[in-house]
Amino acid sequence: MTKKDVAAGLSSTILLVFLWRIAAESINSPFILPDPVSVVYDFFIILRDTLFIKNIVATCTRGVAAFGISFILSAMLGIMSGISKTIASAISPWMTLIKSTPVVSFILIALLWFGSSIVPIFVSVLMTLPVMTEAIAQGVRSTDTKLLEMSYVYQFSSFKRLLYIRIPSALPFFLAGSGSSLGLTWKVVVAGEILSSPRFGIGSAMQSAKVQLETVRVFSLTATAIFLSLITDFLFQKLVEVTRRHETDKEPGK
Repeated sequence: MTKKDVAAGLSSTILLVFLWRIAAESINSPFILPDPVSVVYDFFIILRDTLFIKNIVATCTRGVAAFGISFILSAMLGIMSGISKTIASAISPWMTLIKSTPVVSFILIALLWFGSSIVPIFVSVLMTLPVMTEAIAQGVRSTDTKLLEMSYVYQFSSFKRLLYIRIPSALPFFLAGSGSSLGLTWKVVVAGEILSSPRFGIGSAMQSAKVQLETVRVFSLTATAIFLSLITDFLFQKLVEVTRRHETDKEPGK
């Protein structure tokens, strides 16, 4: 990212905060729209609360668990559907059904099946599964046919063909799908916590603040969820850069 890109992003953020401040002053009702200074002040207040730390840990645990489960399931389904058109056709109706169903419907159904702590994980896995699965399948299908032909000539086993040809071909697509799923994971987990209200979680704290009509607290907790998403996205992008650099170094002549 160049200095020009950083400056553009910073300027856009400042403009957003400025417009927020103007809107808050125009409405002149913290109950409807608190000003950014009040939200920042409240954010630093809740940072000193031990309950807030427990909420952060609970949400992070659910987010990591949901992403990990979706990661494993998507890898298996994506590779199989990328190799076999029959499997792709078989799972296509399920993926379409998941993508077409509103998130809140899955949350309400999951509330009947699981405990409140499991609901956000279950729903997040469902919502991110089609994204990563389709990305991986597309990557597997994009494998260079000449490489596959060469593998048959040299009598590669199916496992070696998968490990050395198909998976490396699918890696860029997999990383792109994982990046999209990571941002979606936090949104769905927090939404699931709001409706299922487990004992600890950012979503649970937001629901409690809403019931008590603490609009400033809802905004500061929302900012916390945004920061979590930004931090994990930043770390993931760094991981992608390292992975791509490693793949480039392995190329002949490098």
